[in-house]
Amino acid sequence: MKVSVIIPTYNSEEYLDECLESVINQTFDDYEIIIVDNNSQDNTIKKINDYKNNCSKINLIRLDFNYKQGIARNIGVQNAVGDYIMFVDSDDKVKNDFIEKMYKKITSDEADITICKWAPFDNKTGKINYKHEYANFYRLPEKFRNKGFNWRDIKNELYSQSNVPWDKIYKRKFLVNKSVEFPGGFFFEDNVFSYDALIKADKVTILDECLIFYRTNRKQAVTARCDETFFDYLKIFLKIRENLEKMGLYEEMKYHLLSYKVRSVIWWWKKIKFKYKKQFFEMIKKDFLEMYKTELKLIKDKRSVWTKTLFLVNRVLDNDFKTYMFFLYWDRIFRIEYGIDNHMIMILSNFELWYSNYDGKKLKISKKSV
Repeated sequence: MKVSVIIPTYNSEEYLDECLESVINQTFDDYEIIIVDNNSQDNTIKKINDYKNNCSKINLIRLDFNYKQGIARNIGVQNAVGDYIMFVDSDDKVKNDFIEKMYKKITSDEADITICKWAPFDNKTGKINYKHEYANFYRLPEKFRNKGFNWRDIKNELYSQSNVPWDKIYKRKFLVNKSVEFPGGFFFEDNVFSYDALIKADKVTILDECLIFYRTNRKQAVTARCDETFFDYLKIFLKIRENLEKMGLYEEMKYHLLSYKVRSVIWWWKKIKFKYKKQFFEMIKKDFLEMYKTELKLIKDKRSVWTKTLFLVNRVLDNDFKTYMFFLYWDRIFRIEYGIDNHMIMILSNFELWYSNYDGKKLKISKKSV
């Protein structure tokens, strides 16, 4: 068997037909479809069995509990027999030559991972955005679109690359031998898996063609819920750090990880519903305090952190929730934050001045703050 396509499902009946039709009707033949269901309570299983009765490629694994997508995907990999692994989400769809083109590319390049373009499409209007920057390698150096690379080649831009697992095809032996797995127990696990895979891969190549369509504007999606689910976003950085430490790479990559973490956490905080903002803000503040105290030495090492990263950290640490909200809307009106760019300078804050006076030795996390 050449390819195993793994599809995790949970209450997916509304979009499952479109997804399975696109995966079944491929120009490639030598592949299997492994569907791992997280104990769906709707008609998902019935639909899968209807397709299974007419398609011998489909294998169904039913779980007795909702272990979330990460664990379901791990189980799919453990049961796969294909030489290469691909992931598809049950609400997305792919082009009919998706598997064929990805397989030909990764085998001809002798790569561990090959990545293709994708395009988001609106669930309500059907409009496809082919110009979405993140889906089109907008921060990948142009020269690597036509030749293989590893993480060191794109070190400064690593955490700007696509962190979804379904725009890639992986050599199965690579995933197994390098112990690349999804963490369990929380959402946003894609970030941990994808960056661990990119760092461990000896060779990554690009298929500069859009082959996947990612459904947006869907209420059930994790990224659209805007609720306590977003709290998990802080947890993923502990796992990313843990993986880097196991490889002895944390000290080398910590400032890149910091910039990625701070910017993305604040971005998710802006998206979360207002009723959850204060609690999320206090969680972020506690986390940023710990960064100053134990890890980043921001005061003594100013050159390695982007100005906007420091601006965002200081803004959180200098203010309480209400004041921060005021600044948020002030910035939106005058677009102040967007003018803070990547100059290697330090933006001083009240917190930083206090911290400098005590050299970090007496830093305590106030109960009022967190």
